This record gives sequence, structure tokens and C-alpha cells, in this order.
Amino acid sequence: MRTSVTRITPRAVRPTADRAPWAIVAAAVPVHIGLALATDLSPDEAYYLCAARLGGDIVDHPPLLMWLLRLSDGWTGAPVELRVRTWAVIFALATGLAIVVLARRRGAGPEGCALAAWVGTWALLPAAGGFVTTPDSPLLLAVTLALLASERTLGAVAALAAGALAKVTALAVAAALAVGRRKAPLAPRVALILGPLLALPWLWPSLRFQLRHAFVQTAPSGWSAAAALGALVAAVAAQAALWSPAVLWRGFRALGTLPPADRAVAWALTGLVLTSALVRGVPPEPNWWAPAAVVVLTAFAASAADLSLRARRAILASVLVPTAIAMAHTATPFLPLGERVDPTARLHGWSHGRTPDAPGVGPYGPAAERCIYKNSCAEISSYFNSLHVHE
Repeated sequence: MRTSVTRITPRAVRPTADRAPWAIVAAAVPVHIGLALATDLSPDEAYYLCAARLGGDIVDHPPLLMWLLRLSDGWTGAPVELRVRTWAVIFALATGLAIVVLARRRGAGPEGCALAAWVGTWALLPAAGGFVTTPDSPLLLAVTLALLASERTLGAVAALAAGALAKVTALAVAAALAVGRRKAPLAPRVALILGPLLALPWLWPSLRFQLRHAFVQTAPSGWSAAAALGALVAAVAAQAALWSPAVLWRGFRALGTLPPADRAVAWALTGLVLTSALVRGVPPEPNWWAPAAVVVLTAFAASAADLSLRARRAILASVLVPTAIAMAHTATPFLPLGERVDPTARLHGWSHGRTPDAPGVGPYGPAAERCIYKNSCAEISSYFNSLHVHE
């Protein structure tokens, strides 16, 4: 008697494996919306919204985010936090999906794509960027799309031009892609650089400001070798905390498997961040390195096939456990941290008229928060006027 045996082939199980990364990314959407509604606007978000409402000219960043906020601020009936943070949720979803596609195109298998989805959506930095709207949200999507279209010059130019309208870092990415495509004809390489420069009329004030901020301004106590070394260590430690040391270690080791243009972006942004730390003696803002993180994460995902199940679980734990604790504390603070050292403290208290003594509250922060939550806008209007006068 012949027994019929049903064989389970890789093709039979592949649809489920292919869908898993999309589900991992999509699952973050309700979490991001919940955090958006559970917290007040950050000082920077309030500042950007004030600029959108009052027509304030800011030098920090190009105008794309203000244009978007002008659009969403008209959605009457929704809480102001959701009107502002809808963009963070949308861009985080799109970026997470794009990272999965990029990882697959760079050779990642099902396990690697799933890891790319977990890290690219649920690590500390993308988790925060999933509900707090900043110029980094559209920038990261633009950079990921440019990497996907790096061999199609027109698509990469369009993505980087849009990214440049969000943050001038896109100019450095464009230059790195052009250098990395050294075997390509000269015309497309020049187009990669000139495309984002078409937005220069909107970028110039921010470009001047950011170059000074990143490479000239030092600490009030001045520059010293000890301060420079400390800033360098702090910069590296911050990225390890935000992305997991294992992801960065394996990702950097696997960079050689990626196309030269991808590697150029990773090394260019890494060099700029480390140079900033050394010449200023001040730790760079952790989000500056994020475009390079997309490349390193892609290399990590592409090299994940040789990881054992135990190793994959350990790496996932190193990513997800800190994020879960941070998310819970952000929604309902419970960790024994003082306001002065708690980065989430700046997301609470403003709507109740309280000014938290928290890190990351710039000189414009309280004035912008009072304008949004108390409709007292004279102070922030004066601040915008002073920026215009001293241009």
C-alpha cells in the first residue's frame, strides 16, 4: 500500500515568511498613535507648529515640515497632538516598509527581512521617530527611497530633493551617493548632486546654521582634548544604545557586501558625525547619524542568514526590551529618574501649564508650548521676529 506524503517546501511556507516583516512594521502604527495621544507635544514640535501657524521664518531646518503642519493643522476635531504627529506615524510606516524592501534587494532572506523590520521600526530611535514629528521623519524616508533608486538616477534625485527640503543632511547623502557610483557615467553622478541643490533657495539659511552648529560651536567652557575624546565616546555610546551594539557590530562588519554607493553613505555620515564630536568637543545630536544607520541595518539584515535562532532572539531582546521599557515610561512615567536627566519629561506637563525641568528644552521651547496650549503667542512671535532681524 502506497502512503501519500505531503511535502512542505520552502515555496509553501514562503508567503507567510514574506508577510511577517510587513506585519511587524504595521503593528507599530497603533502603538505610535497611542503614544502620540498619551503625551504633550515636544518643545521642538510646538516650535515647528508655531512657525507653521504664525509664518515664522526659522533657520534650523528647511520648510517642508512647516508646509506639512500647515496642512494637517486644518484637520479640525482632532487633538493637536494627532494633527502634528500623524506625519511621524505615516513616515515611520513608509520608512519601515522601505527598509524591508531595501534589505531584501541587498540579499536578506526571510529572517534578515524580519530583523530589518524589527530593528528599523522598534529600535529606540525609530520608535521615538514613529510618534514625535521632526524633520528626520521625511529625511529618513527620502534617504531609504534614494538608496532603493540609486541605480535609477531620476528617482534618487527626486527623493533627495524632497529630503533636502526637510533637512540639509540630504546634501551630504547626495554627495556620498555620487562618489559611491564612481563607475557610473559622469552625468548621472552630477545630477545626484545638483538635484537637491535645486532646493537651495529654501535651504540656504538652514545650511549656514547647521554647518556652524555641527562644526563650529563649542561648549561654553571651550574646546579641549579631553572634551573631544568624551564627545567621541558619547557619540558612539549613544548609537549603541539606540540601535543595539550587536546590530552595529555585525552591520559594520558586513558593509563590504553592499554596493559602493550604500557604503559611501554609511562612511560619509559616520565621518561627519565623528568629526563634529572631535572639532566641537560636544556630543553630536544622536539623530544626525540616522541615515547611516539605515545602511548599517541593511548590511546587518543581509548577513543574518548565518545567525542561530538563539543569536537572533538575543539580538531582538537587546533591541525590544529597552524600547518596551522606554515606551511604557513615556506613556506613564514610572522609572526613578529626575526630570533633569529624563528625556521623556519634556513630553509631559505643558498642556497643564507646567514647565518641566527637562533636557532638550531649547530657549524657544516654553514660549512655543505656551502658544500652542495656552494661546499666548506674543513671546514666540517676538522670537521669530528676532531671527528675521539677525539673518
